[in-house]
Amino acid sequence: MIDKKTKEALTEALKTGNVLNLSLGGKSRIRIERRLPFLLIYREEKQDHFKVSDLVRMESSYLITESSTDFNSDIALLAKELSKELAEEYGSVMVLEVWIGKPDSKSFKLKTAKDKAPNTVKAFQDGLQAFCRTHPELTVQVEENLIRHPDHLADFLTLKQCQEAGIYLMGLEIPPFFQSHANKEFYYLVFKEFKLAFSNILRKAVYEFIRVQTSFDIQNYQRLGSTVVDEKVWEVDKQLSEIEAKYQFLLLISPTNTMQAKEEFIANQHRKNPKFLYRNLPIDPDRLKEELFRIDIRGIQDPTLSFLYTEKREEIEKQITMLKERGTKNFMYSSIRLYSTPGVELHETAKLLLKTLPPDDFENIEWIDPYDMAKYCMAEIEEYRKIYPALNSKVEVKNDIVGMLVSRGQLYIGSSFKVPKQRIKALVHHEVGTHVLTFYNGKMQSFGQMSSGFADYDELQEGLAVLAEYLVGGLTNNRLRTLAARVIAGRAVTEGMTFEETYHTLTAEYNSSPEQAFQITARAYQGGGCTKDIIYLRGLIKLIDYLQNGGDLEPLYVGKIGFKHIALIQELRIRDIIKPSPLSPSYLKTDFAQERLQKLKEGLTLPELVN
Repeated sequence: MIDKKTKEALTEALKTGNVLNLSLGGKSRIRIERRLPFLLIYREEKQDHFKVSDLVRMESSYLITESSTDFNSDIALLAKELSKELAEEYGSVMVLEVWIGKPDSKSFKLKTAKDKAPNTVKAFQDGLQAFCRTHPELTVQVEENLIRHPDHLADFLTLKQCQEAGIYLMGLEIPPFFQSHANKEFYYLVFKEFKLAFSNILRKAVYEFIRVQTSFDIQNYQRLGSTVVDEKVWEVDKQLSEIEAKYQFLLLISPTNTMQAKEEFIANQHRKNPKFLYRNLPIDPDRLKEELFRIDIRGIQDPTLSFLYTEKREEIEKQITMLKERGTKNFMYSSIRLYSTPGVELHETAKLLLKTLPPDDFENIEWIDPYDMAKYCMAEIEEYRKIYPALNSKVEVKNDIVGMLVSRGQLYIGSSFKVPKQRIKALVHHEVGTHVLTFYNGKMQSFGQMSSGFADYDELQEGLAVLAEYLVGGLTNNRLRTLAARVIAGRAVTEGMTFEETYHTLTAEYNSSPEQAFQITARAYQGGGCTKDIIYLRGLIKLIDYLQNGGDLEPLYVGKIGFKHIALIQELRIRDIIKPSPLSPSYLKTDFAQERLQKLKEGLTLPELVN
């Protein structure tokens, strides 16, 4: 029996549109969000694997109950009354019951009324058939009949009840292809793949119903996803952020004695591989891994957020492994797991750039020291702070840093660093206008990972940073040559070449200066061999391809995200989970940058980006 308090809560939720997530007694639970004219029904059966209910729990409007619940039950009558109230306002309500087919079933069976809601049926059918193309053993059947529930169970709602309440009733039988009853095995990865696909298929079909059959205002099928983030997500985000805060990965894999190693390399006539030293590890890698895998990411129901956090945990695990293996040959193999290797096409592109772009002439060049460079960067930071006072980035010149490095929103510059005056603006917008800016845009979001970085964010970050150099007119031959040479060095590391051999390859075959060749080779061999630097050129190429195929630049500055996250983050923005960013790059507001961006979109090639 459903008590008075529960009924009052349901009534209040329907009036206000607030999220309702209530137990109805026993295993029964209802969730309703935003008065959506849709309800997903699942009657849990004894033989069903416990994970099956996740197909329902990830949606914004559902009712889970026991298999014995039928059309005479309080729960069914409550669903009918709820639907009736929504139908009176919006014209109709879609109720979909899902269940698992018999162990030998290989067909999705969509049960529907004849000639009703054809757009909805087609969206379902098309989506399921597209999924079946990756699982050719499966088929899709559309059955137009009066039975829209499991054959062995009573109706959850009769057709008469549906007619009285303004309900469009559908049923979907799902074949249990993700488990083997005979072997008592459940294929978790297959189920995970289907869960993600099913959510997308379902929302597109429901969207077609709502758009055509109701007066409910909705602009995009992704709006059907939940706009509320459950506590488990915040818990996981906090735990991952706390683990990541215990170490600064880039600093810990960067040598502390690069300049001394360079002097020794020169003193030995470039014939003896240098020995690098590193900062002490502030963590116990094994204990940190144990902590990492105690995090309950499986408890996240939202498929988009679950995907993002699962990937992030895998990336953190790879980083911790690399820190443990720092200084050994295994470091290089773990680096490949994290950053991959230079593919043939990328390697050929790098060689072409080095052969076709001559080195810049540095005669009569005015150089800027790191302290002046810090002032230029700090001035840009102050301009952003006027827009967003919470930005508290600082610039620090350090003896144990080579080049420029942003870590957790703070900018570090090596004390030996110098830069041609013509490159000041390019580097300011590379470091501050991209890396610092996206850190603080991400930090204002509720998710800690938006600032520390979701998995594989580096590639898009570096692509954006180099793009900034082009857009402000500061991308030079030498800069593109450096990115290309990093790919050559990364390939050399993976092929087993020594530091000395790679250095001489860059100087003899590709006309790199001794200084440039040493810095590139040192970065490639840090830690024991690291392929991270290939992501600069690879990221730029991917970004150019994205823009030339109609991609929008503005959403990419929302935080530290990867290329594969662009659509996912856009979905979260549509669902109002990701909020508008407070900062956008200052250079994008200039006509000069916009004209250059338009030229790029129209088809510029890599060599044509050079000023």
